[in-house]
Amino acid sequence: MWRAKFEEFARDESGGGTIMGLYWFITLVMICGLAVDITDGFRARTMLQATADATALAGAIDLPDRNTVAAAAVTNAYDNMPQGENGTVLRSTDVIVGKWDGATKAIDQNDPEPDAVMVTVHRSSANENAMPVNFLRIIGLYNWEITTQAVAQRFIPECLRDGLIAREIVDISSNNDFVREICVHGQLGVDMQNGNYHELGVTVSMPKLDMLTIPTGGMESNPGLPEALRENILDPRMVNHVDEIMRSMIDQTNTVIPEYIQPYIDLTDPDVFQIVDEKFDLSTAVPGRIYKVECAPNKNAQIPANSIVDSVIVIAECEIKVNAGATITNTVLGSLSGGNPGQGQGGGVSSANINIAANVQLGLPDNCADGGGLLLLSNATIHTAATTSIDGVQMVAAGDIELGARDEGINGISAQSGGTIKLTSNNQFGLCAGGGPNLFTVPYYRLVL
Repeated sequence: MWRAKFEEFARDESGGGTIMGLYWFITLVMICGLAVDITDGFRARTMLQATADATALAGAIDLPDRNTVAAAAVTNAYDNMPQGENGTVLRSTDVIVGKWDGATKAIDQNDPEPDAVMVTVHRSSANENAMPVNFLRIIGLYNWEITTQAVAQRFIPECLRDGLIAREIVDISSNNDFVREICVHGQLGVDMQNGNYHELGVTVSMPKLDMLTIPTGGMESNPGLPEALRENILDPRMVNHVDEIMRSMIDQTNTVIPEYIQPYIDLTDPDVFQIVDEKFDLSTAVPGRIYKVECAPNKNAQIPANSIVDSVIVIAECEIKVNAGATITNTVLGSLSGGNPGQGQGGGVSSANINIAANVQLGLPDNCADGGGLLLLSNATIHTAATTSIDGVQMVAAGDIELGARDEGINGISAQSGGTIKLTSNNQFGLCAGGGPNLFTVPYYRLVL
């Protein structure tokens, strides 16, 4: 009898649908868990990575001041991921400051000149804010443990240290020599004539190589050009701040005064700041002074012929003309006049805001040793004559820059133009033997990890 009942029970299929239903229910829950919870996890990870990137960059802006980097990073983290909703995603101990080594992908925290910030952002059990799941709890998974990391670096692009950067094009005439690793970049392209020599190590760049304009056969008629060509995106950001920098110098703000001239400028001296008019003889400017030149309509400030100007800051509200044979070293020369935007906007060389005449010595010919440099700032244009000597000079113009020089007359230059840079014929453009000029620039930032 028991055998018969057992066989009857084994043959009975009633209730099988319930078992299959439970099986499919669990399967559907797992599929929903994969679809919903994994999607939520990836979305949370994406948000954490975006927060890490933004936070690292926010901290890097405060470099090299180690004391404020962590506070800036933490503040930015909670601006992106409010603590009330996301818990403690970043602690100050998760912010590391140091020198970035691109080869080893590591930060040296003991380097005295930090240039990078590493942040590690968490949604984890250790921080009591792990990302909860919903459907996957049925298989015993309760949280996602998510950690992301980013490193932001403060840097100066190599082309800014030792080159000619135009927001529009670089227009190069014929028979120029580019030597000693100088860099030429046109954000809207490079227009080059024949006979220009490019020494090995020179860079000619633009965002896309099809933005290069050369005559037929130009690759052969411009020796070294094929090896020099690079694709690069580089905006001359200094031109966005040229007015601000000059006005800050008038306000005697130490942070915008180039380091090479700071030892000569005593901001505690009550006579350090002088207001003069356009009739003032700038050759009599006292070293260590800041001069603001106020000009009558249609007048300009002038540096007399064959004179010497050294260790001063001169900011004029009008155009500045440097006459033939003058020498300018260890100086800042700026023009706030913005009425002559340059050739590309209807102006011309005759209306350049800083106009350098023939046989002028700009900067000290000392292979860019510390000191002796020159910073030219213009709200519009800068023009140098064909026989100018340029040694360790930085130029920043909101408009065009036109460069001429005597043979082998450019030995260390950094030029940023908000318009076009035009290079006349028969010049040599190169770096100093000791590197680039005494550079004053706004910092650039990039994510390196």
